[in-house]
Amino acid sequence: MEKGPSFEDSWKIEIRRGVLQYAVLAIVNHHEKGIHGYGIARELEGRTDGLLQMKEGTLYPILHRLRKERLLNVHTEKSESGPSRKVYVLTGEGDRVFRQLTILVGDIFEKLEALKK
Repeated sequence: MEKGPSFEDSWKIEIRRGVLQYAVLAIVNHHEKGIHGYGIARELEGRTDGLLQMKEGTLYPILHRLRKERLLNVHTEKSESGPSRKVYVLTGEGDRVFRQLTILVGDIFEKLEALKK
């Protein structure tokens, strides 16, 4: 009988999935004129001191999901150094959801910190 991931591994995967979606919204939120996928990945890694890294196979499905939920818009921008690239910006709904999630995340971490005491 093949054994699946441990409880701990499954838990880490689920937590990471939610955190990465929030982190993508946070980074796009900092770029009013938009940011391309590679820029999101680089900024995420840099601003979290490497704790949150994303490969293309993780990032682009998240971007697709956020677009499908109408939280992100995308437009194409010409690049001076190569082919045009997609640039992501928050929609009005994306901004609203990001602000609500920011409050929720703050509340969650505050309560989790209190549980440790």
